[in-house]
Amino acid sequence: MLTDIPGAKPARALTGAIDLGAEDLPFYNRPAEGMIVTTEQSWSAQGVTLGRLLHSLALAPGESTRVAVVDWQRTTRATGSETASENEVLFGSTEQNRSISEVANSIAREEQYGDSQGVQASQSSSSGGSIGVSIFGMGGGGNWSKSSNTGVAMSVSRSTGVKSVAAETTQRISARTQQLATAARSRNMTVVRETTQTEKDQVLTRVVTNYNHMHAMSVQYYEVVQVYSVTTRPAKLERCLFIPLQELTFNHTSLQRYKEVLASVAPVDWAAKIRAANPFETAVRRLDACSAPEVPDRQEFDGVELADIAASSMGAYGVRKADGIPMRFDPATQRWNPLPTTGLSGGLTRIAPGKNLVWALRATDNAVLVFDGTTWRADPAPGQGLRIACGTDDSAYVVGTNNIIHQRGPSAWVNLGTVADDLAITGKDKVWYSRQGVVYERSGTDGIRRNGPGVQRLSATSDGAVWAVVQSQSTGETMPLLVQSGATSVIRPATGGLQSTTGLAQIASADGDYWILMTNGTVRRIMGRETPIPFDDQPKAESPYASRIDVWSDSDGIRGVQVVFPSHTFGCGDIGGSGAQQASYTLGGGDKLVSYEAWSGKAARGSLAGLRLKMTSGVANFGTAATTTAAPDLSEDAGGASTICGLFGSTVKSGSRTYVASIGFHVRGGKVPQAVLDHLNDNSRHYSRAVWANADELTLSRILANYSYTPAGSTAAPVPLGMLLDPKPVAATANYLGFRWNFASEEEREEWTNSRKASDNTFGAPATSTIAIATDGVFAEAVLGRSNSAEKIDLTRFWNWKDSPIQITPADIAPVSTATRAQNLDTTAPGMGVSQAKFTPLVAMPDPNGLQAVQAMTTANLFRDMSGLAQMSQVLSKGIEAAATNDKEAGVRAQEALKTATEHLQKMAQIAVDAAGKAVPLVTGGAGGGNLSALGGMLNQGIKTDTPKPTPTPAPASGTAPAPESGTKA
Repeated sequence: MLTDIPGAKPARALTGAIDLGAEDLPFYNRPAEGMIVTTEQSWSAQGVTLGRLLHSLALAPGESTRVAVVDWQRTTRATGSETASENEVLFGSTEQNRSISEVANSIAREEQYGDSQGVQASQSSSSGGSIGVSIFGMGGGGNWSKSSNTGVAMSVSRSTGVKSVAAETTQRISARTQQLATAARSRNMTVVRETTQTEKDQVLTRVVTNYNHMHAMSVQYYEVVQVYSVTTRPAKLERCLFIPLQELTFNHTSLQRYKEVLASVAPVDWAAKIRAANPFETAVRRLDACSAPEVPDRQEFDGVELADIAASSMGAYGVRKADGIPMRFDPATQRWNPLPTTGLSGGLTRIAPGKNLVWALRATDNAVLVFDGTTWRADPAPGQGLRIACGTDDSAYVVGTNNIIHQRGPSAWVNLGTVADDLAITGKDKVWYSRQGVVYERSGTDGIRRNGPGVQRLSATSDGAVWAVVQSQSTGETMPLLVQSGATSVIRPATGGLQSTTGLAQIASADGDYWILMTNGTVRRIMGRETPIPFDDQPKAESPYASRIDVWSDSDGIRGVQVVFPSHTFGCGDIGGSGAQQASYTLGGGDKLVSYEAWSGKAARGSLAGLRLKMTSGVANFGTAATTTAAPDLSEDAGGASTICGLFGSTVKSGSRTYVASIGFHVRGGKVPQAVLDHLNDNSRHYSRAVWANADELTLSRILANYSYTPAGSTAAPVPLGMLLDPKPVAATANYLGFRWNFASEEEREEWTNSRKASDNTFGAPATSTIAIATDGVFAEAVLGRSNSAEKIDLTRFWNWKDSPIQITPADIAPVSTATRAQNLDTTAPGMGVSQAKFTPLVAMPDPNGLQAVQAMTTANLFRDMSGLAQMSQVLSKGIEAAATNDKEAGVRAQEALKTATEHLQKMAQIAVDAAGKAVPLVTGGAGGGNLSALGGMLNQGIKTDTPKPTPTPAPASGTAPAPESGTKA
């Protein structure tokens, strides 16, 4: 509890309702004192009473029933603790070293002479004969063959040649691939399952009978309740100190640190998004460009009426219509203010600002005047004119009272001999003039006609263009025409709505603005701006952060920005432009951008005039941001400290200069959606309290060690809070964290304890209350339908139970199941994941090819055979083959003769055998078919055909009648 906030004073009196939605409610901003009040309780039993009605059993008169009470209780307590840790480290290292250096140089030379001669002769002969003899005759046969072949072959070849082949090649290959592979896997798993199950089943059955014949009875079962008297009183006081904490701003860094804490207190949808955010995975994001705000495209000036208007690099000037007082437009106040009139007598009719001086014509006598910034003086070279104009180099020209153009010389006005009504100076010796509505460009002493008629007024711009006010012949309205720098033709302008402006008297141009003097004297400012040119330096993968930023600027705005990266340098705008000041800032390694601010300038209708970058290493100011105290035009949070890795934006032209119109950064940081950071910061109070409540003791101890606190009225020396406070918080209230506050001395403890005693009822009197606690006891009470549980004996009624006993035969109740309800717990630990350690396949290295030339030189048959030996060998081989063929043919002929004789001998033998076969039947009597088998067959057949002898019939026995005959005799 809080007891005191030293020095705190109520900001407002409570006289009405409090607005909870007020945004200006401050957080606690100073430490507060408090204490921990520990209370004790005493319990005393007061007795028992009936609690809630558990069950009611209604019985009709004479009804009996059986009741089963099942008391089942199961207590299961399971504690599971599983810790799994996998650690896998993969290092791959494979080294291939190969260095080949080949130099091959080979020359083949040949000189040949070939001469071959061959003689071949062959002869072959063969002879054969045969004779055959038969049994009954004699025969003979013979054959003889001879072959002879003779040939002579001669070949003479002579060849002389020289062949030289020279080849030289050099190959150097140096390849090195290093691949180290080490896979180390470690897993420690501890699974603890502690399960305790206790079951208790108790089944009680009883018979409940209503012995009343006339009254129903209800048996009511009540819960038995124990009643206690509980007294609570303060028992111990401990001193506390409440430390105020500052509300957090969440970015990528804080999200990395407090991610789980923030997700635990976030709504379900946002908790999923916070957990899905990965601040450790870097990603490239675009920070919206700081764009200089564009001013309105036109401006009217009420109450300003001019008779003449002109402009140059010095600004816009005019002559007030009412009294001829010279006027100047002030860009800072956006107002037309009178110029000093020192030395000026009378008003002006015409004014012409140059580079450093302002020229004018006096109204009273058309005299030429010069203004140096403080005083008006007459021109030392006296002159008069109707029109006056000044160039960018302060060269002055007038149209004299005789309508002749004069140029201001070193000491006098020089007559150019050209008649004109009005003129404009676009450069040194470059004069445009008009005569009777026609425009001319003066070249030498002659005027070249460019356009006409209808031109009334001319004016030149600082970049060499010419404006002309032309009166339309059809409508009579005046309108603007433009001759661009370097051009010779007149066109209608297409900038800032000038093409549709009518009723104007004169046009002037300066710093991109167009000043129009209307015929009625009013002034209109049309602010023109060139189209911005975008640029974008995309982040490079090998460029993690910028190392330096250079900015060039002048009084009108930032003209160029250059960022140096490790791999390249990118710049935009006028890098090192003349008249620009350079400012540089060196970034530390991995220096991160927290936020940036920008100021707008006036050049090119809204360039950047100042830029401030807030880095983790410091603040970089460029342009007007280094000196200005004005608020910036834009402040952009970088989304949580990200390194700059690219640049984008746009530039704009303003005359010959270039200015930076907008700038943004590519930053590399945690991959977290911006919506998540916005949600955390929109509800920072809620999430800050969660972070404070979960702050670790080490962080709190290190923070508290840097502070001290002295209670109000104490004269003791300050002591670091790290020595007095327990770094473990005991309370969190609003933006307060409460800590136990120890005493620096025993005297301080006694003083504090004596002034704050728990027994004096300062922090609350003892409070007593009655508490009822339910028990397992049950009380049954029988309630008769009318009054008592038992009836009075009435002799007029039937009451003798022995005569008519009640049949206590209630139906049996269903069996009560007491099966176990225990459940098994799965204690299986998950397996280890698949290893990700893999070796990278080696890349095949190229084979050496420098020795191919040498291999070609050593190839067999490199040169053509010029001796003719191969042809001669073929001729000799053919001759030998021919001789062998003749001899072979002779053998074939002899073989055929032998075959013929053999066949003849076989035929003669067959004839002899046939003759012997015919003679055998004559010897054997012509039976049997000529073999023993046939003879045996004839004998067997003869035996079968012999007539059998009759078998005698035996005499019948005496006294026996002969059997009757039946059938036929055998």
